[in-house]
Amino acid sequence: MTAKSAPARVRLKPEERRAQLISIGLRLLTTRPIHEMSIDEVAAEAGISRGLLFHYFPTKRDYYVAVVEAGGRRLLLHATAPSEGTPAERVHGIVDGFVSFVQRRKDNYVAVVRAAAGGDELVLEVYEENRRVLADRVLQAAGVGAPTPLHRLAARGWLAMAEEMAIGSTGGIIAKGDLVGLLVSSLEQVLEKFAADGL
Repeated sequence: MTAKSAPARVRLKPEERRAQLISIGLRLLTTRPIHEMSIDEVAAEAGISRGLLFHYFPTKRDYYVAVVEAGGRRLLLHATAPSEGTPAERVHGIVDGFVSFVQRRKDNYVAVVRAAAGGDELVLEVYEENRRVLADRVLQAAGVGAPTPLHRLAARGWLAMAEEMAIGSTGGIIAKGDLVGLLVSSLEQVLEKFAADGL
């Protein structure tokens, strides 16, 4: 009986290999906290040596940050406003993309949020930057041309609510359209209060 041979290595271009390693990391992230992810396991699944993985990512931390950055980029790609339309229509486009992304990729999304909560400063910075971009994107779509710190704080609070509701609605307990409508309406009410108070 012959020993089972190791899988043949596939030669990939550097950018393809990086993308493959990040994709493996995003998938594994759904099963464990990022600081418990084994670099050896990632390398083995990619069919490369541990040393070669560190050719693409100098340290384990660099790899973890790249995985979280990729998760954030995917979200921002989906949560975009249409190029035309009323402020409500533009906000609706962002919220619909955000809710759809979270509902389709709940495990990945929760894993990225959990990774940010793990305490690593660089991972937290990536997460916070995504939140900042998304909050500014929502305010711009809503027609807030020069947001104040209070506007941004309110938008971040609203995003936290939107995130929690999107995660909690994945079991089909509420129709996506109803949730999106509720979130758009709640943001409008907050911004109308700001306008009424001259803020």
